[in-house]
Amino acid sequence: MGLAARCRVRGRRRAARARRRPPRAVLGRAARVPAVDRRAVRRGAALVLFNSYPFLGVFLPIVLAGFFVLRRQTARLVWIVVASYVFYGYAKDWFPALMAGSTVISFTTGLALARVTDPRRRRSVLATGIAGALGLLVYFKYAQFAAGNASSFLSVVTGRGLPSLKAFTEGIALPVGISFYTFEAISYMVDVFRGDAEAERNPLRYAFFISFFPHLIAGPIVRYRKLEPQLRRFYRLDSELLLSGLLLFSLGLAKKVLVADQIGRRIDPLLAHPGSMGVWQGWAAALGYAFQIYFDFAGYCDMALGLARMVGIELPWNFDRPYRARNPREFWRRWNVTLSQWLRDYVYIPLGGNRRGDLRRDGNLLATMGIGGLWHGASFTFLAWGLWHGMLLVGHRRLSRLGLRVPGPIAVALTFFLVTIAFVFFRMHDAHGLAEVLLSMAGAHGVGSLPRDLVPFLLLAAGLTFAVPEEWRWSFQRWGVWRTAAVGLVTGLAVVLVNETQRFIYFKF
Repeated sequence: MGLAARCRVRGRRRAARARRRPPRAVLGRAARVPAVDRRAVRRGAALVLFNSYPFLGVFLPIVLAGFFVLRRQTARLVWIVVASYVFYGYAKDWFPALMAGSTVISFTTGLALARVTDPRRRRSVLATGIAGALGLLVYFKYAQFAAGNASSFLSVVTGRGLPSLKAFTEGIALPVGISFYTFEAISYMVDVFRGDAEAERNPLRYAFFISFFPHLIAGPIVRYRKLEPQLRRFYRLDSELLLSGLLLFSLGLAKKVLVADQIGRRIDPLLAHPGSMGVWQGWAAALGYAFQIYFDFAGYCDMALGLARMVGIELPWNFDRPYRARNPREFWRRWNVTLSQWLRDYVYIPLGGNRRGDLRRDGNLLATMGIGGLWHGASFTFLAWGLWHGMLLVGHRRLSRLGLRVPGPIAVALTFFLVTIAFVFFRMHDAHGLAEVLLSMAGAHGVGSLPRDLVPFLLLAAGLTFAVPEEWRWSFQRWGVWRTAAVGLVTGLAVVLVNETQRFIYFKF
């Protein structure tokens, strides 16, 4: 090799080393940034996901094997509770302690309510228990939001904000699943107070109720009085239930990996730059997100129901073809059913429900849906999403009194149109991005062109949404030898793409 060639090789090597070397600070001394253990982050995030190889190949087989090897119901409950805490602890090592604290608060509150007979003292006990459970949720989920807005308000009014308060709340991490198990704990305490459920005296069964890993992270929201009878009976291995649970899990995995994630990869770049979208891109992105969140969340719930069924537990169905609803009221009877029922029973009815006149009833609806919006996240866009649905419910109730009847297909299309617009509020987390998307959908940024790579998945999602029922009720006896083949085919197809999967949308709530 000649001298010139050697010099060129050395130059390329120096350039490569320079690209790998972190840039030096230009002014002053660069602040030292603590290193992040990326392997630990990936390991923790992966095991929490149902749609991941560590969960499918390690965690789930071990849990099922241990469950069926154990021959006593108490031992099985202990096994599932321990597995659930391990599952939760892989997200963050301090998450189990927080869940245990919420479990202890609600369990002891139930025992206290069973002992106390004086109505005033019982109300005080209930208020204390709810305050304890809600206090954890409010601190971890809303403290940063409240501090930031308080500081901004004071800076406008007095010219001085509260930077120390903002700094104090900036490092708070939101524990996954806290919104779900907090609502379950509150429903248990309120049911015991009302006499709708007996106080559980077995801490193991109650710990199972709160921590059961299939519904721990993103629901469905379970009522203890409906789960408790299932915990008392011994479940014998049933191949039919095991196979039906596996197929239900596989169908949910397919919804997530083959539909939701494929749409998400194609709309995320569009929504990252909403100001550059034309009307075609704007509506394609809005429709895409409406389908993405449906198949993502419904897929998770199918997987949760399938996992629970494998160990003999039947969880409530959470979706019933919601996009085929003919009005907003029917939509909320079909979408996230367990949350809708929770808001009705523990927020809307205690506020007065329908009992105090039209104006008060409309206010109760708006307040309930506003709380439902904020439950999803500490953001004004989530609040706006909830209030939008509240106004749709109020408007539908008012118009229905006039006797107006809309033909079925038109009613379905109109409801889906209004729900799709609402999901734009849900997806965009700041006012500027929200305004840009809405302007794009209105044509303010031009016509643009339809994203061709997105169209096939929109058509696939639309076909599955409006043609295939959400609530699968089948008899495996009729499937005969094809049932194993069906399970293997659907599972194999989804597992192939698991490595490229995304987090479930509802994990952040």
